[in-house]
Amino acid sequence: MTQMKRAALFKMLIGLCAAFLIAEILYEVVEHLREGQSRSYLDMVHLLFEFLSAVFLVIAYNISRKYQIALLRFGEAEHRTLSALRSQFDELIRQRFDDWGLTSSECDVALLSFRGLKISEIAEARGTREGTIKAQLSAVFHKAGVSSKSELLAVFMDLFLDFGAEPEPDGVWMEPIEPTRNEAEPAVISLRGVA
Repeated sequence: MTQMKRAALFKMLIGLCAAFLIAEILYEVVEHLREGQSRSYLDMVHLLFEFLSAVFLVIAYNISRKYQIALLRFGEAEHRTLSALRSQFDELIRQRFDDWGLTSSECDVALLSFRGLKISEIAEARGTREGTIKAQLSAVFHKAGVSSKSELLAVFMDLFLDFGAEPEPDGVWMEPIEPTRNEAEPAVISLRGVA
């Protein structure tokens, strides 16, 4: 079931509950009027509580719907950010490799290392000896100014975390329920510091 269908079903159920409560209140009022009975204090309090229950049910639904829409918008913004990171991941890595002056072989070995391959697996994939891969990784570490694979990964993690660390604007939960015209247009996301 899609999110739109679930929201419509939820809205319909809330509406039915509120309509049932209001219909029940009206039925009780009409029955007492038909019978010619005056309402006791407890009956009036009972009807008031039923009426307030219906009103608060509708208010609670509207508030929860507003937060749901805000969360959906926030999730969509986060998805766009992650998509931008994914699409430019290799480009950013290659740019940093160029900045460090890595050779083509060193770039390939570093990328395969990022992908989680062991030295023996990289050597097998490239058709070289493990000693060659170790020397190339050592050259990568030296040019990057790090001493281990985890430090090299940390350099790139810092780069990506800086991109995603922008603070949320105030009032993210107070967005209007109706979509704005800008939401219909595709978002353009650029990475800081990337040429």
